[in-house]
Amino acid sequence: MSTNAAEKPNNLPAFCEGIQHFGDLWPDFDTYASDAVISEGQSAISDASDDKAAYQTLLGADALRYVTLQVTGSKGSGHPGGFASSAEAHAALMMLGHTNIVTEVGHHAPGFYSSMFLDASLEEMGIYTLNDMMKRFREKEGLLGHLSGAIPGLLSPAGPLGQGQHFAMAGAYLHRDKLFPVT
Repeated sequence: MSTNAAEKPNNLPAFCEGIQHFGDLWPDFDTYASDAVISEGQSAISDASDDKAAYQTLLGADALRYVTLQVTGSKGSGHPGGFASSAEAHAALMMLGHTNIVTEVGHHAPGFYSSMFLDASLEEMGIYTLNDMMKRFREKEGLLGHLSGAIPGLLSPAGPLGQGQHFAMAGAYLHRDKLFPVT
């Protein structure tokens, strides 16, 4: 495993342990990412029209893509492409507070695991750092290649041909007061 140490910023949070490559800061980073748009103790942005929220949503999408690619690369296995193409939509839902997003798309597993890593949900499984995640990806006692029904609220295995829409409709019916995102 190689590391691009020349670009590694100082004082990284512990969860970043294992990130192999760091790019340059985006233009206007100091303006739009100087503070988090999701306040401490909150689970969603307070103003969707805020330019900082849009900027940080794009940063979130970039982080989802990076983590997904690095995790699949760590085992030389997985399907990062399908999820990567929808990272902005997924990041927007996360920023709006929707983290229980149901899917039946097995190839999107690495992306959904990346989302759960970034929102700290995988800490319940003892996954605190990107190194932890890479070690546990595609392992029997970790993050299976396709999504595992052992992670409540994440998977609705229903077979082929869009049969998962029944789960989507049931979820939407049971949670009428909330947006019920489904892939």
